[in-house]
Amino acid sequence: MDSQNLNLNDPLWRVQNLYLIRSKDRTLQRLKFNNVQNRIVGVISDRLSKGLPIRHYDLKFRQGGISTFWVLFYLDNTIFTPNTISVIQSVTQESNKHIWDIARLAYETMPTALRPRSNQDSATTLAFDETKSKIMVTLKVLSTTLHNLHLSEYPLCDSKDIEQTLAAVPPGANVTLEGVSNGMNHAYDKWQGTDNYTRLFHPWFLQEEYRIESLNPVKWTEDELKLKSYAMREYQAELTDDQILFRRDKQNDLKQLFDQEMAESPETCFISSGNAYFNNKKIKILKEEAKEHQRLYPPKRSGDWHEVNDMGTGWEMWEEPALHHIYAAGADVAEGVDGDYSVLSIFCVTCRKQAFRYRARVNVSHFYKVCDEWGRKYNNALLAPEMNNHGHAIILGLREDCRYPNLFYHESNRIPPITGKHTEAPRKFGWDTKEDSKKTMLDQIQYALEGEFLADESNFEPAFTVLDTWFLSECFTFINNEGKLEAASGKHDDLVMAWAIAYQMFRRLGSRSKTFQEGSITFGPKLDSSSLFKS
Repeated sequence: MDSQNLNLNDPLWRVQNLYLIRSKDRTLQRLKFNNVQNRIVGVISDRLSKGLPIRHYDLKFRQGGISTFWVLFYLDNTIFTPNTISVIQSVTQESNKHIWDIARLAYETMPTALRPRSNQDSATTLAFDETKSKIMVTLKVLSTTLHNLHLSEYPLCDSKDIEQTLAAVPPGANVTLEGVSNGMNHAYDKWQGTDNYTRLFHPWFLQEEYRIESLNPVKWTEDELKLKSYAMREYQAELTDDQILFRRDKQNDLKQLFDQEMAESPETCFISSGNAYFNNKKIKILKEEAKEHQRLYPPKRSGDWHEVNDMGTGWEMWEEPALHHIYAAGADVAEGVDGDYSVLSIFCVTCRKQAFRYRARVNVSHFYKVCDEWGRKYNNALLAPEMNNHGHAIILGLREDCRYPNLFYHESNRIPPITGKHTEAPRKFGWDTKEDSKKTMLDQIQYALEGEFLADESNFEPAFTVLDTWFLSECFTFINNEGKLEAASGKHDDLVMAWAIAYQMFRRLGSRSKTFQEGSITFGPKLDSSSLFKS
Protein backbone atom coordinates (compact mmCIF):
# COMPACT_ATOMS: atom_id res chain seq x y z
CA MET A 1 0.00 0.00 0.00
CA ASP A 2 1.41 3.39 -1.01
CA SER A 3 1.75 5.41 2.20
CA GLN A 4 1.49 8.64 0.21
CA ASN A 5 -2.03 7.70 -0.85
CA LEU A 6 -3.27 6.83 2.65
CA ASN A 7 -6.50 8.56 3.57
CA LEU A 8 -7.20 7.03 6.95
CA ASN A 9 -9.67 9.74 7.93
CA ASP A 10 -12.11 8.67 5.22
CA PRO A 11 -14.14 5.56 6.21
CA LEU A 12 -15.20 4.85 2.63
CA TRP A 13 -11.55 4.92 1.54
CA ARG A 14 -10.63 2.58 4.40
CA VAL A 15 -13.38 0.10 3.45
CA GLN A 16 -11.95 -0.16 -0.08
CA ASN A 17 -8.28 -0.26 0.85
CA LEU A 18 -7.67 -1.85 4.26
CA TYR A 19 -9.66 -5.08 4.00
CA LEU A 20 -9.73 -8.15 1.78
CA ILE A 21 -12.80 -10.09 0.70
CA ARG A 22 -13.22 -13.46 -1.00
CA SER A 23 -14.42 -12.81 -4.55
CA LYS A 24 -16.76 -14.95 -6.63
CA ASP A 25 -13.76 -16.33 -8.54
CA ARG A 26 -12.24 -17.56 -5.21
CA THR A 27 -9.46 -15.01 -4.97
CA LEU A 28 -8.75 -12.55 -2.17
CA GLN A 29 -9.01 -8.94 -3.24
CA ARG A 30 -9.80 -5.50 -1.95
CA LEU A 31 -13.40 -4.38 -2.20
CA LYS A 32 -14.03 -2.22 -5.23
CA PHE A 33 -17.49 -0.71 -5.06
CA ASN A 34 -19.84 -2.10 -7.71
CA ASN A 35 -22.86 -0.26 -9.13
CA VAL A 36 -25.11 -1.23 -6.23
CA GLN A 37 -22.57 -0.32 -3.56
CA ASN A 38 -21.89 3.01 -5.26
CA ARG A 39 -25.60 3.80 -5.10
CA ILE A 40 -25.51 3.25 -1.33
CA VAL A 41 -22.43 5.44 -0.99
CA GLY A 42 -24.21 8.18 -2.91
CA VAL A 43 -27.04 8.14 -0.37
CA ILE A 44 -25.03 7.97 2.86
CA SER A 45 -22.05 10.21 1.98
CA ASP A 46 -23.77 13.45 2.91
CA ARG A 47 -24.80 12.19 6.35
CA LEU A 48 -21.30 10.82 6.95
CA SER A 49 -19.69 14.15 6.11
CA LYS A 50 -22.01 15.95 8.53
CA GLY A 51 -21.62 13.38 11.33
CA LEU A 52 -25.30 12.46 11.24
CA PRO A 53 -26.60 8.96 12.02
CA ILE A 54 -27.48 6.69 9.11
CA ARG A 55 -30.97 5.20 8.87
CA HIS A 56 -31.15 3.24 5.61
CA TYR A 57 -33.05 0.36 4.00
CA ASP A 58 -31.81 -1.62 0.97
CA LEU A 59 -34.36 -3.80 -0.82
CA LYS A 60 -32.39 -6.03 -3.15
CA PHE A 61 -31.96 -8.98 -5.45
CA ARG A 62 -29.94 -12.00 -4.33
CA GLN A 63 -26.13 -11.61 -4.08
CA GLY A 64 -25.60 -7.95 -4.88
CA GLY A 65 -22.78 -7.37 -2.38
CA ILE A 66 -24.85 -5.28 0.01
CA SER A 67 -24.24 -7.47 3.07
CA THR A 68 -20.49 -7.35 2.38
CA PHE A 69 -20.57 -3.56 2.15
CA TRP A 70 -22.31 -3.08 5.50
CA VAL A 71 -20.25 -5.74 7.30
CA LEU A 72 -17.01 -4.00 6.28
CA PHE A 73 -18.46 -0.56 6.98
CA TYR A 74 -19.41 -1.46 10.57
CA LEU A 75 -16.26 -3.49 11.21
CA ASP A 76 -14.24 -0.45 10.14
CA ASN A 77 -16.31 1.88 12.31
CA THR A 78 -15.83 -0.41 15.29
CA ILE A 79 -12.05 -0.62 14.80
CA PHE A 80 -11.51 3.11 14.33
CA THR A 81 -14.07 4.50 16.80
CA PRO A 82 -13.52 4.07 20.57
CA ASN A 83 -16.33 2.82 22.83
CA THR A 84 -18.42 1.49 19.97
CA ILE A 85 -20.79 -1.48 20.08
CA SER A 86 -21.78 -2.85 16.65
CA VAL A 87 -24.25 -5.66 16.08
CA ILE A 88 -25.13 -7.52 12.92
CA GLN A 89 -28.33 -9.52 13.33
CA SER A 90 -29.57 -12.16 10.93
CA VAL A 91 -32.20 -14.90 10.95
CA THR A 92 -30.23 -18.15 11.18
CA GLN A 93 -26.97 -19.44 12.60
CA GLU A 94 -25.91 -20.33 9.07
CA SER A 95 -26.37 -16.78 7.78
CA ASN A 96 -24.61 -15.42 10.87
CA LYS A 97 -21.65 -17.71 10.16
CA HIS A 98 -21.47 -16.46 6.57
CA ILE A 99 -21.53 -12.84 7.74
CA TRP A 100 -18.92 -13.53 10.43
CA ASP A 101 -16.60 -15.17 7.90
CA ILE A 102 -16.59 -11.88 5.95
CA ALA A 103 -15.78 -9.87 9.09
CA ARG A 104 -13.09 -12.25 10.35
CA LEU A 105 -11.33 -12.44 6.98
CA ALA A 106 -11.34 -8.64 6.66
CA TYR A 107 -9.94 -8.21 10.19
CA GLU A 108 -7.23 -10.86 9.81
CA THR A 109 -5.99 -9.57 6.44
CA MET A 110 -5.91 -5.83 7.20
CA PRO A 111 -2.43 -4.22 7.45
CA THR A 112 -0.66 -5.43 10.58
CA ALA A 113 0.32 -1.91 11.65
CA LEU A 114 -3.34 -0.87 11.74
CA ARG A 115 -4.93 -4.07 13.03
CA PRO A 116 -5.92 -3.64 16.72
CA ARG A 117 -5.27 -6.42 19.20
CA SER A 118 -8.37 -8.41 20.03
CA ASN A 119 -8.95 -9.42 23.64
CA GLN A 120 -12.06 -11.42 22.74
CA ASP A 121 -12.04 -13.46 19.58
CA SER A 122 -14.84 -16.00 19.23
CA ALA A 123 -17.28 -17.42 16.69
CA THR A 124 -19.57 -14.42 17.22
CA THR A 125 -17.53 -11.56 18.74
CA LEU A 126 -14.45 -9.43 18.20
CA ALA A 127 -13.60 -7.07 21.07
CA PHE A 128 -10.71 -4.59 21.20
CA ASP A 129 -9.31 -3.82 24.62
CA GLU A 130 -7.46 -0.63 23.67
CA THR A 131 -10.52 1.15 22.25
CA LYS A 132 -13.16 -0.62 24.38
CA SER A 133 -15.09 -1.39 21.18
CA LYS A 134 -16.81 -4.58 20.09
CA ILE A 135 -18.57 -6.07 17.04
CA MET A 136 -20.71 -9.21 17.13
CA VAL A 137 -23.26 -11.25 15.20
CA THR A 138 -26.42 -12.51 16.87
CA LEU A 139 -29.96 -13.75 16.31
CA LYS A 140 -31.49 -11.37 18.87
CA VAL A 141 -30.47 -8.39 21.02
CA LEU A 142 -32.17 -7.93 24.37
CA SER A 143 -30.31 -5.38 26.49
CA THR A 144 -27.01 -4.16 24.98
CA THR A 145 -26.98 -0.47 24.03
CA LEU A 146 -25.95 -0.30 20.37
CA HIS A 147 -24.17 2.29 18.26
CA ASN A 148 -24.32 0.41 14.96
CA LEU A 149 -27.00 -2.08 13.97
CA HIS A 150 -27.33 -3.94 10.70
CA LEU A 151 -30.32 -6.23 10.16
CA SER A 152 -29.38 -8.70 7.44
CA GLU A 153 -32.22 -10.44 5.58
CA TYR A 154 -34.54 -8.03 7.37
CA PRO A 155 -37.72 -9.26 5.58
CA LEU A 156 -37.10 -12.77 7.00
CA CYS A 157 -36.60 -11.56 10.58
CA ASP A 158 -39.35 -12.10 13.14
CA SER A 159 -41.10 -8.79 13.76
CA LYS A 160 -41.07 -9.30 17.55
CA ASP A 161 -37.31 -9.96 17.56
CA ILE A 162 -36.82 -6.78 15.54
CA GLU A 163 -38.87 -4.74 18.02
CA GLN A 164 -36.72 -6.01 20.91
CA THR A 165 -33.51 -5.18 19.06
CA LEU A 166 -34.60 -1.70 18.01
CA ALA A 167 -35.53 -0.94 21.61
CA ALA A 168 -31.79 -1.10 22.40
CA VAL A 169 -30.91 1.51 19.75
CA PRO A 170 -30.43 5.13 20.90
CA PRO A 171 -31.46 8.03 18.61
CA GLY A 172 -27.89 8.73 17.49
CA ALA A 173 -27.09 5.18 16.38
CA ASN A 174 -26.67 3.94 12.82
CA VAL A 175 -29.37 1.48 11.72
CA THR A 176 -29.32 -0.25 8.34
CA LEU A 177 -31.64 -2.90 6.92
CA GLU A 178 -31.28 -5.07 3.85
CA GLY A 179 -32.79 -8.14 2.30
CA VAL A 180 -34.74 -9.85 -0.44
CA SER A 181 -38.51 -9.39 -0.18
CA ASN A 182 -40.56 -11.99 1.70
CA GLY A 183 -44.18 -11.14 1.08
CA MET A 184 -46.12 -8.13 2.33
CA ASN A 185 -45.06 -8.39 5.96
CA HIS A 186 -43.33 -5.95 8.34
CA ALA A 187 -40.63 -5.30 5.73
CA TYR A 188 -43.29 -4.14 3.26
CA ASP A 189 -44.77 -1.86 5.93
CA LYS A 190 -41.30 -0.42 6.54
CA TRP A 191 -40.78 0.14 2.83
CA GLN A 192 -44.07 2.07 2.69
CA GLY A 193 -43.24 4.04 5.85
CA THR A 194 -42.86 7.78 6.29
CA ASP A 195 -40.02 7.73 8.85
CA ASN A 196 -36.51 9.16 8.43
CA TYR A 197 -35.04 6.09 6.69
CA THR A 198 -33.59 6.51 3.23
CA ARG A 199 -34.65 3.69 0.91
CA LEU A 200 -33.02 2.15 -2.15
CA PHE A 201 -34.42 -0.56 -4.37
CA HIS A 202 -31.75 -2.44 -6.33
CA PRO A 203 -32.95 -4.36 -9.42
CA TRP A 204 -30.83 -7.23 -10.69
CA PHE A 205 -29.92 -5.54 -13.98
CA LEU A 206 -27.66 -3.07 -12.12
CA GLN A 207 -25.23 -5.93 -11.38
CA GLU A 208 -22.43 -5.72 -13.95
CA GLU A 209 -21.73 -9.44 -14.39
CA TYR A 210 -25.35 -10.56 -14.74
CA ARG A 211 -25.29 -11.27 -18.48
CA ILE A 212 -24.85 -14.13 -20.94
CA GLU A 213 -23.02 -13.33 -24.16
CA SER A 214 -25.35 -13.38 -27.14
CA LEU A 215 -23.93 -14.88 -30.32
CA ASN A 216 -26.92 -13.85 -32.45
CA PRO A 217 -29.39 -10.96 -32.34
CA VAL A 218 -32.10 -11.50 -29.73
CA LYS A 219 -35.77 -10.97 -30.54
CA TRP A 220 -37.32 -9.25 -27.51
CA THR A 221 -40.79 -10.07 -26.20
CA GLU A 222 -43.34 -7.40 -25.32
CA ASP A 223 -42.61 -7.97 -21.62
CA GLU A 224 -38.87 -7.52 -22.20
CA LEU A 225 -39.43 -4.29 -24.13
CA LYS A 226 -41.50 -2.97 -21.23
CA LEU A 227 -38.65 -3.85 -18.87
CA LYS A 228 -36.19 -2.05 -21.14
CA SER A 229 -38.30 1.10 -21.06
CA TYR A 230 -38.72 0.84 -17.26
CA ALA A 231 -34.97 0.33 -16.67
CA MET A 232 -34.09 3.42 -18.69
CA ARG A 233 -36.84 5.58 -17.18
CA GLU A 234 -36.23 4.65 -13.53
CA TYR A 235 -32.50 3.77 -13.43
CA GLN A 236 -31.00 5.21 -16.63
CA ALA A 237 -29.88 1.67 -17.44
CA GLU A 238 -29.69 0.57 -21.08
CA LEU A 239 -30.56 -3.14 -21.16
CA THR A 240 -28.69 -5.32 -23.68
CA ASP A 241 -29.28 -8.63 -25.44
CA ASP A 242 -26.78 -10.22 -23.04
CA GLN A 243 -28.84 -9.17 -20.02
CA ILE A 244 -32.07 -10.41 -21.57
CA LEU A 245 -30.49 -13.82 -22.18
CA PHE A 246 -29.38 -13.87 -18.53
CA ARG A 247 -32.95 -12.98 -17.48
CA ARG A 248 -34.46 -15.78 -19.56
CA ASP A 249 -31.99 -18.26 -18.10
CA LYS A 250 -32.84 -17.21 -14.53
CA GLN A 251 -36.58 -17.27 -15.22
CA ASN A 252 -36.21 -20.83 -16.45
CA ASP A 253 -34.21 -21.84 -13.36
CA LEU A 254 -36.16 -19.97 -10.68
CA LYS A 255 -39.65 -20.06 -12.21
CA GLN A 256 -42.13 -18.56 -9.69
CA LEU A 257 -39.24 -17.45 -7.45
CA PHE A 258 -37.77 -15.17 -10.11
CA ASP A 259 -39.68 -12.04 -9.04
CA GLN A 260 -38.44 -12.55 -5.48
CA GLU A 261 -34.82 -13.59 -6.01
CA MET A 262 -34.08 -11.42 -9.07
CA ALA A 263 -36.26 -8.46 -8.19
CA GLU A 264 -37.09 -5.91 -10.89
CA SER A 265 -39.45 -3.56 -9.04
CA PRO A 266 -40.49 -3.10 -5.39
CA GLU A 267 -44.14 -3.65 -6.29
CA THR A 268 -43.73 -7.02 -8.01
CA CYS A 269 -41.10 -8.37 -5.61
CA PHE A 270 -43.29 -7.93 -2.53
CA ILE A 271 -46.44 -9.24 -4.19
CA SER A 272 -44.67 -12.23 -5.75
CA SER A 273 -42.54 -13.27 -2.79
CA GLY A 274 -42.94 -15.05 0.53
CA ASN A 275 -45.28 -17.89 1.45
CA ALA A 276 -48.53 -16.05 0.79
CA TYR A 277 -51.65 -18.23 0.89
CA PHE A 278 -53.58 -16.09 -1.58
CA ASN A 279 -52.42 -15.08 -5.06
CA ASN A 280 -51.33 -11.55 -4.22
CA LYS A 281 -51.28 -10.44 -7.84
CA LYS A 282 -55.01 -11.15 -8.02
CA ILE A 283 -55.62 -9.68 -4.56
CA LYS A 284 -53.88 -6.47 -5.66
CA ILE A 285 -56.24 -6.15 -8.62
CA LEU A 286 -59.26 -6.77 -6.40
CA LYS A 287 -58.07 -4.10 -3.98
CA GLU A 288 -57.58 -1.56 -6.76
CA GLU A 289 -61.09 -2.30 -8.01
CA ALA A 290 -62.52 -2.01 -4.47
CA LYS A 291 -60.81 1.37 -3.99
CA GLU A 292 -62.18 2.60 -7.29
CA HIS A 293 -65.68 1.46 -6.25
CA GLN A 294 -65.29 3.36 -2.97
CA ARG A 295 -64.26 6.46 -4.89
CA LEU A 296 -67.35 6.30 -7.08
CA TYR A 297 -69.73 5.06 -4.38
CA PRO A 298 -68.41 6.11 -0.95
CA PRO A 299 -69.57 3.65 1.73
CA LYS A 300 -71.13 4.69 4.99
CA ARG A 301 -68.64 4.51 7.84
CA SER A 302 -68.62 4.90 11.59
CA GLY A 303 -65.64 4.77 13.94
CA ASP A 304 -61.91 5.43 13.79
CA TRP A 305 -60.97 5.13 10.12
CA HIS A 306 -57.37 5.15 8.84
CA GLU A 307 -57.45 5.26 5.06
CA VAL A 308 -53.65 5.35 4.67
CA ASN A 309 -53.09 1.85 6.03
CA ASP A 310 -56.57 0.39 5.50
CA MET A 311 -56.99 -0.26 9.19
CA GLY A 312 -59.08 1.01 12.05
CA THR A 313 -62.12 0.22 14.16
CA GLY A 314 -65.84 0.69 13.60
CA TRP A 315 -68.15 -0.35 10.81
CA GLU A 316 -68.34 0.09 7.06
CA MET A 317 -71.51 -0.40 5.00
CA TRP A 318 -71.61 -0.96 1.24
CA GLU A 319 -75.28 -1.97 1.05
CA GLU A 320 -78.04 -0.88 3.38
CA PRO A 321 -80.44 -3.67 4.40
CA ALA A 322 -82.89 -4.20 1.53
CA LEU A 323 -86.37 -5.70 1.72
CA HIS A 324 -86.54 -9.32 0.52
CA HIS A 325 -82.76 -9.64 0.25
CA ILE A 326 -81.08 -12.59 1.93
CA TYR A 327 -77.97 -12.04 4.04
CA ALA A 328 -75.30 -14.31 5.50
CA ALA A 329 -72.98 -13.38 8.38
CA GLY A 330 -69.84 -14.69 10.03
CA ALA A 331 -68.26 -13.56 13.31
CA ASP A 332 -64.64 -14.03 14.39
CA VAL A 333 -64.21 -13.42 18.11
CA ALA A 334 -60.94 -12.01 19.47
CA GLU A 335 -58.97 -14.34 21.74
CA GLY A 336 -57.30 -11.43 23.48
CA VAL A 337 -53.86 -12.25 22.04
CA ASP A 338 -51.64 -9.56 20.46
CA GLY A 339 -54.49 -7.07 20.34
CA ASP A 340 -56.77 -9.07 18.05
CA TYR A 341 -60.10 -7.70 16.83
CA SER A 342 -63.63 -9.04 16.90
CA VAL A 343 -65.18 -8.92 13.43
CA LEU A 344 -68.71 -9.28 12.06
CA SER A 345 -68.94 -9.66 8.26
CA ILE A 346 -72.18 -9.75 6.26
CA PHE A 347 -72.75 -10.87 2.64
CA CYS A 348 -75.75 -10.02 0.51
CA VAL A 349 -76.61 -13.40 -0.98
CA THR A 350 -79.13 -11.86 -3.35
CA CYS A 351 -76.65 -9.35 -4.83
CA ARG A 352 -73.61 -11.58 -4.46
CA LYS A 353 -71.49 -8.94 -2.77
CA GLN A 354 -70.05 -7.85 0.55
CA ALA A 355 -72.57 -5.66 2.36
CA PHE A 356 -71.29 -4.77 5.84
CA ARG A 357 -68.32 -5.20 8.18
CA TYR A 358 -67.78 -4.34 11.85
CA ARG A 359 -64.29 -4.51 13.42
CA ALA A 360 -63.27 -3.45 16.92
CA ARG A 361 -61.56 -4.41 20.15
CA VAL A 362 -64.55 -4.86 22.43
CA ASN A 363 -65.60 -7.18 25.25
CA VAL A 364 -67.78 -10.24 24.72
CA SER A 365 -71.03 -8.72 26.01
CA HIS A 366 -70.69 -5.76 23.68
CA PHE A 367 -69.79 -7.84 20.65
CA TYR A 368 -72.70 -10.29 20.83
CA LYS A 369 -75.07 -7.32 21.07
CA VAL A 370 -73.43 -5.84 17.96
CA CYS A 371 -73.93 -9.17 16.16
CA ASP A 372 -77.57 -9.29 17.25
CA GLU A 373 -78.26 -5.68 16.26
CA TRP A 374 -76.77 -5.84 12.79
CA GLY A 375 -77.86 -9.39 12.08
CA ARG A 376 -81.48 -8.37 12.73
CA LYS A 377 -81.12 -5.21 10.63
CA TYR A 378 -79.97 -7.35 7.74
CA ASN A 379 -83.21 -9.34 7.64
CA ASN A 380 -82.20 -11.77 10.39
CA ALA A 381 -79.05 -12.83 8.54
CA LEU A 382 -77.97 -16.44 8.91
CA LEU A 383 -75.25 -15.89 11.52
CA ALA A 384 -72.36 -18.19 12.47
CA PRO A 385 -69.94 -17.10 15.21
CA GLU A 386 -66.68 -18.99 15.36
CA MET A 387 -66.63 -21.68 18.07
CA ASN A 388 -63.48 -20.77 19.98
CA ASN A 389 -63.13 -20.09 23.71
CA HIS A 390 -64.75 -16.67 23.66
CA GLY A 391 -66.98 -17.72 20.77
CA HIS A 392 -68.97 -19.96 23.10
CA ALA A 393 -69.77 -16.90 25.23
CA ILE A 394 -70.90 -15.01 22.10
CA ILE A 395 -73.16 -17.90 21.10
CA LEU A 396 -74.59 -18.13 24.61
CA GLY A 397 -75.32 -14.39 24.65
CA LEU A 398 -76.98 -14.52 21.24
CA ARG A 399 -79.16 -17.47 22.25
CA GLU A 400 -80.15 -16.72 25.84
CA ASP A 401 -79.87 -12.95 26.17
CA CYS A 402 -80.72 -11.75 22.67
CA ARG A 403 -82.62 -14.82 21.42
CA TYR A 404 -81.23 -14.22 17.95
CA PRO A 405 -83.69 -15.80 15.49
CA ASN A 406 -81.37 -17.27 12.82
CA LEU A 407 -78.27 -18.77 14.42
CA PHE A 408 -76.42 -21.40 12.42
CA TYR A 409 -76.02 -24.86 13.88
CA HIS A 410 -74.64 -28.27 12.85
CA GLU A 411 -76.97 -31.23 13.18
CA SER A 412 -76.46 -34.92 12.43
CA ASN A 413 -77.98 -38.27 13.26
CA ARG A 414 -75.97 -40.73 15.27
CA ILE A 415 -76.28 -44.48 15.91
CA PRO A 416 -75.66 -45.55 19.53
CA PRO A 417 -73.54 -48.73 19.62
CA ILE A 418 -76.03 -50.71 21.78
CA THR A 419 -79.45 -50.11 20.17
CA GLY A 420 -78.25 -49.49 16.63
CA LYS A 421 -81.11 -46.99 16.18
CA HIS A 422 -80.77 -43.49 14.79
CA THR A 423 -81.15 -40.71 17.34
CA GLU A 424 -80.97 -36.97 16.93
CA ALA A 425 -77.69 -35.46 18.10
CA PRO A 426 -77.66 -32.22 20.06
CA ARG A 427 -77.50 -29.08 17.98
CA LYS A 428 -74.02 -27.61 17.79
CA PHE A 429 -74.30 -23.84 17.35
CA GLY A 430 -71.67 -21.73 15.60
CA TRP A 431 -68.90 -22.56 13.15
CA ASP A 432 -66.20 -25.05 14.14
CA THR A 433 -62.73 -24.00 12.94
CA LYS A 434 -60.65 -27.06 13.70
CA GLU A 435 -57.65 -27.50 11.41
CA ASP A 436 -59.42 -29.67 8.81
CA SER A 437 -62.57 -27.52 8.58
CA LYS A 438 -60.48 -24.33 8.72
CA LYS A 439 -58.42 -25.40 5.72
CA THR A 440 -61.54 -26.34 3.78
CA MET A 441 -63.28 -23.03 4.35
CA LEU A 442 -60.12 -21.07 3.53
CA ASP A 443 -59.60 -23.08 0.33
CA GLN A 444 -63.18 -22.28 -0.64
CA ILE A 445 -62.93 -18.53 -0.09
CA GLN A 446 -59.58 -18.56 -1.88
CA TYR A 447 -61.31 -20.14 -4.87
CA ALA A 448 -64.18 -17.64 -4.58
CA LEU A 449 -61.74 -14.71 -4.71
CA GLU A 450 -59.31 -16.02 -7.32
CA GLY A 451 -61.37 -18.23 -9.58
CA GLU A 452 -59.77 -21.12 -11.41
CA PHE A 453 -56.14 -21.77 -10.48
CA LEU A 454 -54.99 -21.62 -14.10
CA ALA A 455 -56.72 -18.27 -14.73
CA ASP A 456 -54.07 -15.54 -14.57
CA GLU A 457 -54.58 -12.07 -13.11
CA SER A 458 -55.79 -10.66 -16.43
CA ASN A 459 -58.88 -12.90 -16.73
CA PHE A 460 -59.86 -14.40 -13.37
CA GLU A 461 -63.46 -14.20 -12.15
CA PRO A 462 -64.24 -13.71 -8.41
CA ALA A 463 -67.47 -15.35 -7.27
CA PHE A 464 -68.75 -12.21 -5.54
CA THR A 465 -68.13 -8.46 -5.60
CA VAL A 466 -65.29 -7.68 -3.20
CA LEU A 467 -65.57 -4.29 -1.51
CA ASP A 468 -63.70 -4.62 1.80
CA THR A 469 -60.18 -3.19 1.34
CA TRP A 470 -59.30 -3.97 4.97
CA PHE A 471 -60.05 -7.64 4.28
CA LEU A 472 -57.90 -7.60 1.14
CA SER A 473 -55.03 -6.02 3.08
CA GLU A 474 -55.17 -8.97 5.48
CA CYS A 475 -55.17 -11.38 2.52
CA PHE A 476 -51.78 -9.95 1.51
CA THR A 477 -50.26 -11.02 4.85
CA PHE A 478 -52.09 -14.32 5.34
CA ILE A 479 -49.53 -17.09 4.90
CA ASN A 480 -49.00 -20.83 4.73
CA ASN A 481 -46.51 -21.27 7.57
CA GLU A 482 -45.27 -24.81 6.97
CA GLY A 483 -48.83 -26.09 6.68
CA LYS A 484 -50.34 -23.79 9.30
CA LEU A 485 -52.60 -21.17 7.76
CA GLU A 486 -52.31 -17.93 9.74
CA ALA A 487 -51.40 -14.25 9.71
CA ALA A 488 -47.74 -13.36 9.27
CA SER A 489 -45.87 -12.40 12.42
CA GLY A 490 -47.21 -9.10 13.77
CA LYS A 491 -50.26 -9.15 11.47
CA HIS A 492 -53.95 -10.00 11.93
CA ASP A 493 -56.31 -12.50 10.27
CA ASP A 494 -59.60 -11.57 11.96
CA LEU A 495 -61.14 -10.28 8.74
CA VAL A 496 -59.99 -13.27 6.70
CA MET A 497 -61.57 -15.67 9.19
CA ALA A 498 -64.83 -13.70 9.56
CA TRP A 499 -65.35 -13.45 5.80
CA ALA A 500 -64.44 -17.11 5.35
CA ILE A 501 -67.14 -18.09 7.87
CA ALA A 502 -69.66 -15.70 6.31
CA TYR A 503 -68.92 -17.26 2.93
CA GLN A 504 -69.80 -20.69 4.34
CA MET A 505 -73.19 -19.29 5.36
CA PHE A 506 -73.55 -17.78 1.91
CA ARG A 507 -73.01 -21.18 0.32
CA ARG A 508 -75.50 -22.86 2.65
CA LEU A 509 -78.19 -20.31 1.90
CA GLY A 510 -77.70 -21.14 -1.75
CA SER A 511 -78.82 -24.70 -1.05
CA ARG A 512 -81.49 -23.58 1.48
CA SER A 513 -80.08 -25.65 4.38
CA LYS A 514 -81.77 -25.89 7.76
CA THR A 515 -81.36 -23.03 10.19
CA PHE A 516 -82.28 -22.60 13.84
CA GLN A 517 -85.42 -20.46 13.93
CA GLU A 518 -86.74 -19.15 17.20
CA GLY A 519 -88.79 -16.41 15.54
CA SER A 520 -90.20 -15.44 12.20
CA ILE A 521 -87.71 -14.87 9.40
CA THR A 522 -88.42 -12.78 6.32
CA PHE A 523 -86.66 -14.23 3.27
CA GLY A 524 -86.80 -12.78 -0.21
CA PRO A 525 -87.87 -14.70 -3.32
CA LYS A 526 -86.70 -18.31 -3.43
CA LEU A 527 -83.28 -18.39 -5.03
CA ASP A 528 -82.19 -20.72 -7.77
CA SER A 529 -79.32 -22.55 -6.08
CA SER A 530 -77.57 -23.06 -9.42
CA SER A 531 -76.95 -19.32 -9.59
CA LEU A 532 -75.06 -19.36 -6.31
CA PHE A 533 -71.71 -20.84 -5.34
CA LYS A 534 -71.06 -24.53 -5.61
CA SER A 535 -71.10 -26.44 -2.35
